[in-house]
Amino acid sequence: MSLLAALMMLSSMTAVAVIDPVVEAGPDGANAALYFVIRNSSGTEDRLVGVTCDCAERIEIHNMVGAGSGRRMDVEPSLAMPPSRLVEIAPGGSRHLMLIGLRRPLVAGQSVSMTFRFASGGGDTRDVPVVADSRAAWASALARPRPPRLAAMAFLAGSCWRGTFPDGRRTDTHCFSPIYGGNFLQDRHVVEGAPTPYSGYSLYHYDVMGRSIVYRYRASDGSVSGGVARPTADGLSFPAETHRAPDGRRTTIRSSWTRDGADAYVVLSEARRGAGWRELWRMRLVRVGPTPL
Repeated sequence: MSLLAALMMLSSMTAVAVIDPVVEAGPDGANAALYFVIRNSSGTEDRLVGVTCDCAERIEIHNMVGAGSGRRMDVEPSLAMPPSRLVEIAPGGSRHLMLIGLRRPLVAGQSVSMTFRFASGGGDTRDVPVVADSRAAWASALARPRPPRLAAMAFLAGSCWRGTFPDGRRTDTHCFSPIYGGNFLQDRHVVEGAPTPYSGYSLYHYDVMGRSIVYRYRASDGSVSGGVARPTADGLSFPAETHRAPDGRRTTIRSSWTRDGADAYVVLSEARRGAGWRELWRMRLVRVGPTPL
């Protein structure tokens, strides 16, 4: 497979994503409504075919149809996601998702893990915040003054950066570019000098409900990871995240990006070992030119 084909494949894998989900609090045995925005940046229609969570017996897609005395709630098998569109499932709208039969109480201030599954074969696992009042939480999120969402990553946008691994043979090149009016930042990277070609794709955005920069990463070998990026005084910190290898192995890693002048930054990657952390590698990346169009 050519590098271009591999990057196109990775891009399609990240073309659908769930943004800013929120679920209402509820007692054990009750039902709870789920709201979110879903993005389909691909050129073809996709469908949300299901959501799973170990916190409920099942999750249904509900749609209010009709008017007056003929108004009713229909259960739908899937949710259409038109190409290059955002679909908003918001409080007060005709559609919502319902968690049926909570297996444990959902308490405001906590979060629960849910996996959103798509007809294209992809999936998006999110930690969904639990709120006491979904309408108030939604309105508050929209009304809250928003800082420049990806300001902490602005120094990366529009440029390619290259560094050399500690072995002195392999290089890693990252090219960052803003998309959708700067609401998202994509990073395509290529490792050269390795026995097996390797590349990856990351997509960053600001999660309004979580008030943080979140990202998803997909690699050409089938590995995946994702987590949160936190601004620091001199760069970015990536707290513990789970890296899932193609064979199912999981590794907990964390990293930091520290700026080194205007045209370089240092990456430190560590893996959890017992109760502590061990260094995987350290690399200094320098600006090598603009991101190709």
